[in-house]
Amino acid sequence: MIIDNAMNSNKQSSNFFGNIGKVTIGLILLAAGMGFTNPARDKYLTYASGQLATELENAVCTDSRVPKALSGVTDTLIGSCKNLVTSQRDTMERLLDNTTQRQNFGVASIYTTELGGKSYQSVGAFGNFVTLPPAAKDAQK
Repeated sequence: MIIDNAMNSNKQSSNFFGNIGKVTIGLILLAAGMGFTNPARDKYLTYASGQLATELENAVCTDSRVPKALSGVTDTLIGSCKNLVTSQRDTMERLLDNTTQRQNFGVASIYTTELGGKSYQSVGAFGNFVTLPPAAKDAQK
């Protein structure tokens, strides 16, 4: 059997630069998508005021906060408490707006809110927010 080396010298050529191009295009598209869906400050204020309202309802509007002498009207008091908290969403948004700083990185934003002696950080990306556990102000120094 005769083998012609010149005709059978097909080597797998490296497609390294072709793969880099595809990865680069993918990263550019991802960054563009993240930039397009980076949530604005007003979206954060709506999100944060909703979180604050939920925390207040859980902390204040509970059965354990109602005196036993008023146990017959517990549901009414809890409902009134929740209505009061809900009705103050605009006030909460203004408070949060005054105590929040935004770091905009184009593809994502970090919102830092100083409230009640604690620092809350939320990351906004892809139209959503993730809030990190609060840190005491003294811990950051």
